[in-house]
This record gives sequence, C-alpha cells and structure tokens, in this order.
Amino acid sequence: MKLNQPKVSEQLTPATFQDVWLEEDPYLQNCVVLDSRFDGEMVERAQLTNMLVKNSSFQHASLPDLFITDVRFENCDFSNADLRGVSIHRASFHNCKMLGVNFADARFTDVLFEQCIGNLSAFVHAKWERVLFEQCQLKDADFFDCKLKQTKFSMCNLDSASFDETSLKGVELRSSEFESMTVSMKDLEGCIVSVRQAVQFAAMMGLDIRDE
Repeated sequence: MKLNQPKVSEQLTPATFQDVWLEEDPYLQNCVVLDSRFDGEMVERAQLTNMLVKNSSFQHASLPDLFITDVRFENCDFSNADLRGVSIHRASFHNCKMLGVNFADARFTDVLFEQCIGNLSAFVHAKWERVLFEQCQLKDADFFDCKLKQTKFSMCNLDSASFDETSLKGVELRSSEFESMTVSMKDLEGCIVSVRQAVQFAAMMGLDIRDE
C-alpha cells in the first residue's frame, strides 16, 4: 500500500499555537511549531496546513472538527485529547502519544501512524482510506462501526482491541499481535491474517482445535 506523503515545505516560519488559535478563525499554515503546549485548551474548527509540529503537547485539549492537511507531527503528546470530527489528509504522526484520544467521527486519508502509543483510543464511526499503523501500541482501542479502506496494521499490538460492527475486508493484520480481540465472524471475511492468527480467531469463535 502506497500512501501519498505530506507535502511539507522546506522553508517554514516559526510559530506557536497561542499566536493564532485565539483568533476567531484559527488557522496556521507554512510554519514550524516547536516545544509548544496547548494542554487543556479548547479551539473549534482550527485548520493546520503545510506544517511541522515537534515536541508539543495537546494533553486533554478539546479540538473538535480540527482540519489537518500536509502536516508532520513528531514526538507530540495528544493523550486524552478530544478530536471528535477531525479531518486528516496527507499527514504523519511519528513517536506520538495518543492514549485515550477521542477520534469519534474522524476522517482520514493518506495518514501514517509510526511508533505511536494509542492504547484506549476510540475511533468510533471513523472513516478512512489509505491508513498505515506501523509499530504502534493499540491495546484496548475501539474501532466500533468504522469504514476502513486500504488499511494496514504493521507490527502493532492490537491486544483486546474491538472491531465490533466493523468490516475487516482487505484490512491487513498478519504482522501484528494480539491475545484477544472483539470481532464477529462475518466482519472477518476477507481480512488478511497469518496462519497463527487464523488459529487464534478460530479458537476465539469457539472451535475446538486439536492436532492429530
């Protein structure tokens, strides 16, 4: 699966979130944000375009309907943030903390999550296309009623993740690991798994598997 990479300029102007997000129409573009903190703050319908964001914190922030295009996040902390209705296009998250993030009703297109910690995050009713989770921790994550197109979980920990009411047709899990997972037999149809995972799923569905 090939993702369209973020189109981030080499020449970016230094900025902070506080400079712009207090405006009536919060909008940041063509800039780099370093070591900024927005913990516990609230901004609606903010827009981020053509940016690099590094070493910044959004813990417990409320950012409903956030719009992100062509942004690279590095070493950022979104733990317990409210990102309901976020739209993310051509963006990447590297070594970011996303514990307990609310991604309900989110939209993702061409998004990479690399070495991120997303345990207990909720992707309820999310819709996405061309999304790659690579070496991420997603224990107890909730993917209820999601629409997943061209999705790959590469070398991720998906233990106790829930895919209730979510079709996994075409979704690749084969290099990831889990001890248990919530998913129905009908939603597993067409999922790309390893032989070991196939045995795990069969056992989870109640089959009595025995060697001859």
